[in-house]
Amino acid sequence: MTCYMRHMDWLFDELELESDKVNRRRVDTALRAILGSAEDDHCPEVWAAYKSLADGERAALVPRVREALGL
Repeated sequence: MTCYMRHMDWLFDELELESDKVNRRRVDTALRAILGSAEDDHCPEVWAAYKSLADGERAALVPRVREALGL
C-alpha cells in the first residue's frame, strides 16, 4: 500500500469509509486517476501531486473520490 495513505484519515472520515486494506486500495486508485498519476508512480510522486493542491482543491477531492467510488 502506498505510504501517503497514512495521512489521509480525514478523507476516509469525510467519505465515511473504514480505512482498511480494500478501501485504501480503492481510494488510492481513485486519487491517482483524479490527480493524473500513473498506477506505477511511486508514493513520493503521488504525494507530491496531492501536496501541490491548495486547501480548497484538497477539500474538492471528497466529492470527486466519492463519485469515482460510486458512493
